[in-house]
Amino acid sequence: MKRITIIAFVALATALQLTAYTAQEAVDKFISHSSLRYASVGVQVIDLDSAKSIASYRPNQANITASTMKTVVSSAALGLLGPHFRFETPVYLDGEVEDGCFRGNIVVRGIGDPTLGSVFLPEQANIVDEILNALRSRGITTVDGAIVGDDSYYAYPFFSDEWDAGDLAFNYGTAVHGLSFHDNLMNVSFTVDSRSQISRYCITPPVPGLKVVSRMRRNSRRNAVSAYLDYGAPALVLSGDATSKSFQDTYANPTPAPMLVDSIEQALYRSNIRFQRNETAYESLGDKAGHTLLVLHKSPELTEIITSLLDRSDNMFAHALLRAIGAREWEVKDMDNMPQDLDAIGVAAVKRWLELQGIDTEPLFMRDGSGLARGNKATVNFFGDMLSMMAHRRFDGVRLCDLMPKAAGRAGKTLKANPLSDSIVLKSGSMRHVQCYVGYYPADEPRYAFAVLVNNFTCSQASIRDQIGTFLCNLFEEL
Repeated sequence: MKRITIIAFVALATALQLTAYTAQEAVDKFISHSSLRYASVGVQVIDLDSAKSIASYRPNQANITASTMKTVVSSAALGLLGPHFRFETPVYLDGEVEDGCFRGNIVVRGIGDPTLGSVFLPEQANIVDEILNALRSRGITTVDGAIVGDDSYYAYPFFSDEWDAGDLAFNYGTAVHGLSFHDNLMNVSFTVDSRSQISRYCITPPVPGLKVVSRMRRNSRRNAVSAYLDYGAPALVLSGDATSKSFQDTYANPTPAPMLVDSIEQALYRSNIRFQRNETAYESLGDKAGHTLLVLHKSPELTEIITSLLDRSDNMFAHALLRAIGAREWEVKDMDNMPQDLDAIGVAAVKRWLELQGIDTEPLFMRDGSGLARGNKATVNFFGDMLSMMAHRRFDGVRLCDLMPKAAGRAGKTLKANPLSDSIVLKSGSMRHVQCYVGYYPADEPRYAFAVLVNNFTCSQASIRDQIGTFLCNLFEEL
C-alpha cells in the first residue's frame, strides 16, 4: 500500500510539473496574480518567423521601462556607429622637445570615451601606460611642464537633466564627461567623530581638489548616511544620521579629469622619466611651442562595450552611447562645441534610425540612454516590434541577441532552477515599483521575442521577479 501511495504521489507531481499552457494562457495566469491588481502591466510575445503577436496584455499601454531602455540605445548604436566603432582619445604634446627634454603641456583631450581606465574592461589598453611608452619611444627622459585633462568636449551638465538629483552621488548615477576615467567612480572611506564631523577621509584613486564635507547629525542609535554632489566646490557632501564610526562606500566622481591627471603624474614619478611639474612651461615657450599627437588611445569595440553594459546594466556606459550618437549627428553638420541639449539630439537620432527600420516610435518616450530617468516609457508593442526587427538584422554578423546576457539568476529563483535559464537571453530593468524584462528565446537562434513591463506592483521586488520568472517558464516550456 505504501509503495502504491508513493507511486501515485510521484505520478501526481509529474503531472503537475508537465501542466502545459498556451502562450496566452501563460500570460493570463501571470497577470491574474493578486500583487498585480493595481499594477500597470504590459506583456507582448512575438513569433519571429511571422513577426506576429502570439500572446499579449495591454500592448499599447506605455509603462516605465527602467534599464530595458538600454536595448534601444544599444540597437541604435549598432546601426548608427557600427559594431567596430571605437571611441578615440588623443593625447598631445603642446610644447618643445630638445635633447630628450620636453617642455610644455601633455594634454589628454577627452572625446566622450566612458571606458578609460574602466575596471570592468581590464583587457583594454591602459592610457597611462600608453603615454609613458610613447614618451620613451620619442627619447624623452625629462618632462618639464604640466599634465592637462581637457574635459571641455561635453557642455555642463554632464548628467541628464531628467535624472533624479538624489541619484547623482551614487555609483549607479555617474555622469558622462568628455573626459571620463575609472568609471567616474571613487571609493571614499571616512571616520565620523563624536560631534558627527569627519575627522579623516581617504579617496581612492585620489581626486585632487575634491572635498568631503559633513552635514551629518549625531545619532547614537542608527546610521543613515546619504550624499549629494556639489559640482561648484567641487565636493561630496554627506548628510543624514551617523554614529561615531568608520564608513566606506563607492560614490560618483564629479571631477574625473583630475583623477586621470594625478594617475599620469604618479606614474611619471614612479618611472625612469624625470617629471618636474611646471604650470607655466607652455606659456613661456611662445612661438617655439608645437602641437604634436603623442598617443591616440582607442577603446574596445562597440560590441564589447554593449556586452559589458547590458550584463552589468551600466547607466554611464549606456548614456555615453546616446551622447556619442548625438555628437555624431552634430559633427555631421560641421559644428563645434557640443550643445547643452546633446541628449535630445541623440534621442532624436535614435528615433529617426528606428523609423528608417520601419519601427513606429510614437509609443517610445525616451529621455536618456540608460533608463535611469523615470520619464522613460514605452509600450510592449514597441519593444516587440524593435526586438523583432533586431532579430533579423546583423551588423557585420553581430545581432543584438548575441550581446545580451543569459537569464541565469536575473529573473527569480524559479527560472534560475530551470534549464530554460540557459536558453533565454534578456535585459532586466528595475527601480522602485518597477520591474521589466525584454529578451529572446531560444538564445542561439531566437524564435520568439518577449517584453514584460510591470509598474506599481504591491509585492516585494524579489517576489515580482519570481512571478515573471515563473511566467517565462510557463510560456516557453511548450514553445
